Amino acid sequence: MSKSNPLRTLLIVGSLLLLLIAGLGCRQRASVEDYRGFAFRSAKQGLWEEARQRWEKALELAPGDAGLLNNLAVASEVLGEPTQAGELYQAAVAAAPNEDFYRDNLLAFRRANPELYPTEEEDEEPAKDTGEEDENVE
Repeated sequence: MSKSNPLRTLLIVGSLLLLLIAGLGCRQRASVEDYRGFAFRSAKQGLWEEARQRWEKALELAPGDAGLLNNLAVASEVLGEPTQAGELYQAAVAAAPNEDFYRDNLLAFRRANPELYPTEEEDEEPAKDTGEEDENVE
């Protein structure tokens, strides 16, 4: 019968611990694309709150991503939060000012929600008629 070598045992245990630690370190955090994909699948199933939470997580990893901001706007709109949706659509346009897609979405949202975006005419009081002719009119 052979005696166990304490040095050999120590080396084996140490190696196993290193492998375990290395394996734990290899666990990756979810990526933006992981969150984005999960969110799309959730939205397709009508799970908009879940989708929103995943897009928010993705936005933490990729702040200012116009696509994520736009998707969050859509989710907010579907969830009945039009004020937040409008802010997010505006943020998407600000993040990617040269992308017509985001601008078109913002304009469509504004047309669908005119109560949130009063026109200048509605903001101004009508001029009172003084009976005098306007000197700027020919």
